[in-house]
Amino acid sequence: MRRLAVVLLFLLATLLLPPVSPGYLGAEDIKPDVLVTYGSSALISVEYTPYSPSQGGSLVPSGFCCLHLNFYVNESGAYFLDESWDEPLVYWHRDFYYVFVPTVKGTVEVYRLGEGCFERLMVVKPSTTEPNFAVAVPYLVAQVSKDELVAFNVAKNVSVGRFDLSDVEDRAYFKGVTIVKENGRVRLVGDEPENPPSYERVGVRDGLLDAGGDVEIPIDELNPYLWTSEEVGYLRAYRLGNGVLLVPPAVKHFFAPDANSTGELLIFGNESVPARGVSNLYIFYYDGKLKAFKLGEPTGSSFMPSDEQPRFKSCPSTHPATMWIGIGLLLLLGILWWLAGRE
Repeated sequence: MRRLAVVLLFLLATLLLPPVSPGYLGAEDIKPDVLVTYGSSALISVEYTPYSPSQGGSLVPSGFCCLHLNFYVNESGAYFLDESWDEPLVYWHRDFYYVFVPTVKGTVEVYRLGEGCFERLMVVKPSTTEPNFAVAVPYLVAQVSKDELVAFNVAKNVSVGRFDLSDVEDRAYFKGVTIVKENGRVRLVGDEPENPPSYERVGVRDGLLDAGGDVEIPIDELNPYLWTSEEVGYLRAYRLGNGVLLVPPAVKHFFAPDANSTGELLIFGNESVPARGVSNLYIFYYDGKLKAFKLGEPTGSSFMPSDEQPRFKSCPSTHPATMWIGIGLLLLLGILWWLAGRE
């Protein structure tokens, strides 16, 4: 149902394509977004949609819409995780972010992001082609068959219960998730995910990019990695560790021009810029030295992600503050027991 709503909204949006589109035989949308930042790490999702001419001549999504390519990013590089039809969901719970990726394979991948750690916790295989699941942190509830839900405590990485759907009432609850019956199907409603982090708008002057906080980067260092020099003023700046993460704007790339146009075109922000094609998509990290991290290459019909894979690092099972509270309680109980024994 969520997937259908996204597709319908997207098809409606295609009716509002810029008037330049009839002069082209193809286009593609490339929209990189930061989902979450924590310490020196971030998660980025690139939404990609290709277009081709319809019978009426207008450009419409060709084959699929709204593929998301998801990446883990730190000070060392950008690392591909997986593809999903929907944007991953992010939740906060007891000092960690939990990320849920509904992959194109029909699974739900669960990741945990903490200060200096990132790990894949589990992969859940629901029964439906499109994963039917909801989150009420710390619980993930997924439909694994026509008549059964399974709940997982993702913080503890364990299964914690099953729920029989064969005779369920509408608006029943299971582990904080509401079960809604609609036209013979079940829809699961959980908590609202976290909002994406805010970013700073950059400024451009005297050949320098002002990324805020006295951070100035020579534009000549950025230009070789951008599709056009006009992009530099639309970069988005996020604080990350001891530096700044720079992410390019959403771009619509028109290519394969017909007799009504003169060449390829990039549209982003308030800009409409002629282009000679696009190559790799980069993000940037600056901590006194500029680093360019490749996310992948749009080809006009697909997005080929970088083959860099993440090296996972386990997160501590107990936060230090929680551990010391527990130790303090044990000491207090021990003292009380000793005093009681003296009496």
